[in-house]
Amino acid sequence: MIFANRQRNYLQSALYVIVAGVLAAVLLERLLTYAEAAEKAAMEATLSQLHSSLYARAAFLALRGEYEAMDALPSQSPFLITQVRSPNYLGEFDGMPADVKGGHWFFDRTRNELVYVPNLKRYLTTGSSERPASVLRFRLEVLKASKYGYTGVSLQPVGTFAWTPLP
Repeated sequence: MIFANRQRNYLQSALYVIVAGVLAAVLLERLLTYAEAAEKAAMEATLSQLHSSLYARAAFLALRGEYEAMDALPSQSPFLITQVRSPNYLGEFDGMPADVKGGHWFFDRTRNELVYVPNLKRYLTTGSSERPASVLRFRLEVLKASKYGYTGVSLQPVGTFAWTPLP
């Protein structure tokens, strides 16, 4: 006969705590994975917005015949060229800033590269030996068919990287 008001013993309580802990750990791991996927999507959306704005700016300069300005684009920050506003763009620096936090963009004037520092990087792999290895660098390239024949602009990654947070 099982009494309805019998108290749980310590073994049952421990088992409940263990099951709840395992479920919480699985949930938190999944949430972290989805947060990293969201960060990657935000980074790609920013790159896409910059690329389309750069393409429009390059077309404007090419139509006006401002060839010197077109050739000078790779040495300038894409955020300043396009006047795209982003709350996580820190500005231009000579090299890597000392106190940069994850989830931010900046322009490295010494290398003429746009740099993204990811906040979550569990699924990020780079082919670079540079430390920190989790910094993603992009270079602006002006594509030409001839001396004054421009075919577009492109933000190309410097080196290889793979960021696959979701299977």
